[in-house]
Amino acid sequence: MAASATTARTTASASPACAARPNGAPGAASGPAARPSCKASATPTACARAARRPGRNLPHLAWTLRGQTAALGLNETQRATLAALAFEVRDQLQSRLEQARAAEQGIAQAALAGATVQQLAERLDRLQTLKREAAQVQIDAAQRIRAQLSAAQYAQLRQRAQATLAAAPAPAEYALLLPGHLPHLMPFVAQLGASAEHQQSLSRYADEQVRPALRPRLQQAQQLEQEIGRAVLDGRSAGELAPQLGRLVQLRREAAEIHLRCIAHVRQTLPPEQYARLVALATAKA
Repeated sequence: MAASATTARTTASASPACAARPNGAPGAASGPAARPSCKASATPTACARAARRPGRNLPHLAWTLRGQTAALGLNETQRATLAALAFEVRDQLQSRLEQARAAEQGIAQAALAGATVQQLAERLDRLQTLKREAAQVQIDAAQRIRAQLSAAQYAQLRQRAQATLAAAPAPAEYALLLPGHLPHLMPFVAQLGASAEHQQSLSRYADEQVRPALRPRLQQAQQLEQEIGRAVLDGRSAGELAPQLGRLVQLRREAAEIHLRCIAHVRQTLPPEQYARLVALATAKA
């Protein structure tokens, strides 16, 4: 379970149906074969650096530990245990995040080519599952890391993690389908030279069907995920947070379906050659 310069992104996210920004992609992943040895003398910093960061929508304490070995006063046993844990978390997250990225890209390609929400339902189910599993890995890791630290050490780490959560990404980056994979098309309609009738029809659809429905769901998802993040830092488990996680999944799925229906409406409204140009403009920016 999952970005960023705030002014531009907040402006964009104020109208999610009409603007979006790609997710800040993590660095390249490295598989087990490429894993450096994690000896007893290795630090969480050295091991977590190899991890693929899943984003900062939820506290990722294995990532927050980077560079904090001396500041936290970790002893050798803590260093070895946390370093091994950082690699374990990386391996659990990496597979799910890569599968989720591939699923998003596949859904995006299919949607832009004309697939309906109903046709994409199974893929959306799979994407939801992968992202929820990733969130559970992060939550479980937070509990395990906390168990290895003294109260004072955890309080210091928690303070750093809370600072990360305070710099929350814009609402658009709480979507199930991130705009970097499936861009919003409406902002580029004006560049097509479309007829006044088509422009008015699309503008009316966005104003009446998309923005009023999409914006509140993304804002609620943002607020809920931040609440979950604070609860994780307070020591709550994935099991205890199951109702909130379920609601979050529901909000993100609803937002994704609104986005997909908007794309379908645009595709049905515009002539094929204009729709193809629109997709090319939007994907180039994404």
